[in-house]
Amino acid sequence: MNFQYRFKLPVPVEQAWPVLLDVRRVAPCMPGAGIESGEGNDYVGRMKVKLGPIEMAYRGDLHFVERDDAAHRLKVEGVGKEVRGGGGAKALVTMQASSVPGGCEIAIDSEYELNGRAAQFGTGMIDEIGGKLMQEFARRLEKLILNSNAQESGPTVAAAPAPSIPQPAPTASAPAGGKDWAVDDNEALDLVGLAWGPVLSRSLPVIHLLISTATLIYLLTHK
Repeated sequence: MNFQYRFKLPVPVEQAWPVLLDVRRVAPCMPGAGIESGEGNDYVGRMKVKLGPIEMAYRGDLHFVERDDAAHRLKVEGVGKEVRGGGGAKALVTMQASSVPGGCEIAIDSEYELNGRAAQFGTGMIDEIGGKLMQEFARRLEKLILNSNAQESGPTVAAAPAPSIPQPAPTASAPAGGKDWAVDDNEALDLVGLAWGPVLSRSLPVIHLLISTATLIYLLTHK
């Protein structure tokens, strides 16, 4: 399966790229994710996924297959398994940063495979949930990069421009102030809550058909 997502950051690609390479700081920008150990091209990471009252934890290896600083392109391979359970996931993620007017654009392309409980979601549902998670990732990443630039520039730097990425609903994992997201405090988003809207929107035609059918049967049997 394939998942693609693009978002813009209001900073030049030359400022965004060094932060994007800092895996330990960037990983917690994804809700529920963090890096446990590693350096160079190999890391051990973990991801928490919340489905209503059920929370699944994945742990796996991340390997940098390609890193092209001149072209601002990364390719990372990840393989993870459920800490408790037989499910797993495998993904090959390509990230490309490009200069655009007013900043840079980040393009993420992921080829992935799922098995176990996570695979019970349909492809369309996974794409919609992935889009919601990437919105939150982009929001946190933008804040991380702007904070990093502000700290390097010192207290005399002008105020950072307003974020260009649409703001999703606040989550319990978002910290106050300008602090980075702590790995241990990076709570998973509730995917049931994220999925409820898409599920309902796709179910409305079916619900309408069932109501119409029931009404027709009632009229035919009560003549």
